[in-house]
Amino acid sequence: MSDWLHIKKLEMLVVKADYNKLLTNNLEEIFFSCELLNIARGRCEVTLLKVLTTNRKKKLYISSKKALMTAHIELSREYFNNLNDTLFKYGYQKSKKIKLTFLMDKAVATNSEGILSLDDDLETDLKEMKFNIPIF
Repeated sequence: MSDWLHIKKLEMLVVKADYNKLLTNNLEEIFFSCELLNIARGRCEVTLLKVLTTNRKKKLYISSKKALMTAHIELSREYFNNLNDTLFKYGYQKSKKIKLTFLMDKAVATNSEGILSLDDDLETDLKEMKFNIPIF
């Protein structure tokens, strides 16, 4: 029988990044497709959205049926623009990937091999997020 770990920290590497701008309503977003590091299978799709409101949401949805997580993170205009500028500045360095770390409000169970176990879909708040962007 394997031992189960309860983790609140998710680590992932960005495989693909897109910047999207919808001209009709001036909506700007950054989309990341990520491979998980501390979960054995699956991927995470992260959408970073520039918003003007002060009540910003940071949510992570984990499917119990598919090996897929989706994060929806609303950022202030200043934070979004600074992050976007940094990504464009260092985005040409294809040899090193950006690492994202999320600290979740709720823990998830993984076995000793890193396999995630969920009985039902889970939606949790993200308490913290960290971007590690290699600069050389």
